[in-house]
Amino acid sequence: MKRLMPASLITYLQSNPNCTRADLFTITLPNGEYLLATDGQFDITIPSGTPGWNGATTTYSAGLWGNWSRGSITSEASFGLGSNTMDLTCVPQQGTLYPGLPTGLLHAALNGLFDACAITVNTVYMPTGEYGNVSYGVETKFAGQITSIGDISRTSVKFTCADYLYLLNIKVPSRIIQSNCPWGFADVNCSLAAASYTVTVTAAGTTTGWTLVPETALSEPAGYYTQGVVKCITGANNGLSQCVKLHGPNGNLELMYPWLFTPAPGDTFTVIAGCDKSVTTCTQKFNNLTHFGGMPFVPPPQTAI
Repeated sequence: MKRLMPASLITYLQSNPNCTRADLFTITLPNGEYLLATDGQFDITIPSGTPGWNGATTTYSAGLWGNWSRGSITSEASFGLGSNTMDLTCVPQQGTLYPGLPTGLLHAALNGLFDACAITVNTVYMPTGEYGNVSYGVETKFAGQITSIGDISRTSVKFTCADYLYLLNIKVPSRIIQSNCPWGFADVNCSLAAASYTVTVTAAGTTTGWTLVPETALSEPAGYYTQGVVKCITGANNGLSQCVKLHGPNGNLELMYPWLFTPAPGDTFTVIAGCDKSVTTCTQKFNNLTHFGGMPFVPPPQTAI
């Protein structure tokens, strides 16, 4: 990607090539939290209005989230759409927790809580002897996503990151001729309002990591929330989501995968209705045939040939 550097910083570096440099890492996490770290020796605060910085006053920690560093950023000038990549390494201290959750950072990485997280790398250049002086501006060096874990051990984790051109690595055309609807439930194409099909439930004492037992019985019939999504809004799993494998006749919600932490009685969750993307469900369950995106009368491959 093209590096973005304000004019004031370019002017400063032209006359002051020997200065102190530090990278700033902003990682957007799936539970709504942000991990703000720097590879500098001490914390760095970026005031609002700093050249090259569009956000509010923000402080990046030098040690709270462990020791973060990046590798070289691949870059090339070409007419192709290949994405640039970067390695990102974290060596957390013993007891370093994942932001917003009571679990270790390495344990969270192993359980996929950094998968597809957005990451931005900014670089600040500070005059020698004036650590923390970022008044000359902030360079945006990299913006993209964490695409995979390259290596993880008991002491460190290395992520592989790619810029947003990575998202162009999809099959074209993206629309597949199929009988089922390609839209996500309640997205802009589906047009339904998610709030109209979402309820809040409280976990009963018999809830396990695999099964959410509502304290008060759900009003909808069995199967209504099958293939829906449960999101924890209070408790140890706050901000995390799971897919509903089965909304059984007893009203319990069986999950596709277990929660990272077993829910405690009284934890609260939101549950959105499930959709199997069939024309029958779209018509009878949601009365939304107008926005159905599938092609239910497409012939099977044997007939088409």
